Amino acid sequence: MSLEEEIKKVLLNNPSILIDVLTARPEIIYQVLAKLTPWQNLATKQDIEKLSREIEDIKQNMATKQELEEIKKTIVTKQELEEIKKTIVTKEDLKNMATKQELEEIKQNMATKQELEEIKKTMATKDDIKRLETIITGLGARWGIMNEDSFRQGIREILSSTGWKVSREILYDKEGYVYEEPSDIEYDIIVKDGNVILIEITSSLKRGDLPIIKRKKELYEKVKNVKITLVYVITPFVHDRYPERVKAMAKDMGIEVIYP
Repeated sequence: MSLEEEIKKVLLNNPSILIDVLTARPEIIYQVLAKLTPWQNLATKQDIEKLSREIEDIKQNMATKQELEEIKKTIVTKQELEEIKKTIVTKEDLKNMATKQELEEIKQNMATKQELEEIKKTMATKDDIKRLETIITGLGARWGIMNEDSFRQGIREILSSTGWKVSREILYDKEGYVYEEPSDIEYDIIVKDGNVILIEITSSLKRGDLPIIKRKKELYEKVKNVKITLVYVITPFVHDRYPERVKAMAKDMGIEVIYP
């Protein structure tokens, strides 16, 4: 048996000898590792200290379990995001919203409570209109012997008897705004409690008359620089197959039609 084999046998049978040797000569371990692994890949003492510091920094910067719970409380859930989206105003919504200036204009055009009360004072009561309708029906029954001027004069007298004074005015429409050619425009006007009411008295009313009446009102307001509160058309006959439809059309234009 060779010397190497005898030494190997002794070490295998007594491994504690190796422990004693490595303890006494630890540099042997580094020498072996240096042969197995390039020395530049081994961690030095400085590397280990640096790594230890970095681990400490990470530990200090890591959120604790309590901090994570607090963060979870502040995180918005998917359901909460959906609720928020519902309350967000989109660009399209902003386009459809009235501007501050538009709201102010709307407020200026709205009648105040006091103005509504004034309008109520100028409006004919249900009894007044009923009385007018009854009288117009009687006049209409005698229409064959009456001309339009007589009818107009009769209505003026009736209105005067109810306390409404009717004044006759004539404006010259040089631009032809009402009849599309220069002409004199006749008006029957009532002024009551500071409110101006236009009375249109005619022997018969057709659909085509409504735009003309509306333009008459607009011309008067422009020339006189006043606001006409109400427009009444008094007639014994609505010349149309559907009189109620004509009356509804007139109402849409701000015109009240009174007929039997």
